[in-house]
Amino acid sequence: TRYVKDIKDLIYSSTELFSGRNAYLIKDQPGGDYKPISYEQLKEEMNALGTALLHHGLEGKKIGVIGENRYEWLLTYLAVSCGVGVIVPIERELHPSEIKNLIKRSGISAIVYSGKSEDVVNEATLNLDFIEYKINMDTLRHDENILSLNLLVQEGKELVQSGVREYIDKEIESDVMSVLLFTSGTTGTAKGVMLSHRNIVSNVMNMSKMVNVEGQVGLSVLPMHHTYEMTCHILTALYQGCCVAICEGLKHIVKNMVEARVNVMLGVPLLFESMYNRIWKQAEKTG
Repeated sequence: TRYVKDIKDLIYSSTELFSGRNAYLIKDQPGGDYKPISYEQLKEEMNALGTALLHHGLEGKKIGVIGENRYEWLLTYLAVSCGVGVIVPIERELHPSEIKNLIKRSGISAIVYSGKSEDVVNEATLNLDFIEYKINMDTLRHDENILSLNLLVQEGKELVQSGVREYIDKEIESDVMSVLLFTSGTTGTAKGVMLSHRNIVSNVMNMSKMVNVEGQVGLSVLPMHHTYEMTCHILTALYQGCCVAICEGLKHIVKNMVEARVNVMLGVPLLFESMYNRIWKQAEKTG
């Protein structure tokens, strides 16, 4: 296993090692074809988004992200944690009042969300005057304090081309909190867990001593706001040169597996049990 000191180092070194390979397979619209995102494109767009967020005055601040599994969610996580401030992943299935509670407790200055999560986010952020920006993954233009993630990436690319390098040249402090996670709260209220780059990459490097997925295609099914999916699948795949196809949802697992020619999947017992049971049901049906 190669040593990486932080997530930024992981992305940069993997982009060199696996140049020309795809990091992700994503869909622009439900039911469409998978299209590839290369390592180079991921690195370029991470640097662009990070540069734009600094340009909007978010340096050193906490930024929430909420939404279904998708490339923009990942891009936000990586851009914020690799040089802007602290990323705060929030579970989208929670009740708006619970989301509001987590937003207040974490003290985020901006929240990035998907179009599907817009209503929940609007309800959860009502009357919270410390939120400077809401950033929508799906709109294509900026409105007063609602920014478009797509436009931010474009703006960032232009800033980088014009020579702005404050984000790109930023040194990562690997022992400083860069991710604030909330536990599922199964035994009471959700607890905030503070993680540094060193915490996360040491997990990735150690898991990589046990599991080799280089050159494979994985399917991302579990929610990305769970640290298991984010660390053991998303980041470990990036580290090892495994391409990750983003699943369209639990109902589409088998279909997406076929489309992306998947041969690696990270899951939990319940998920594999239901797949196993479905195979047997199908077998009984056909005799």
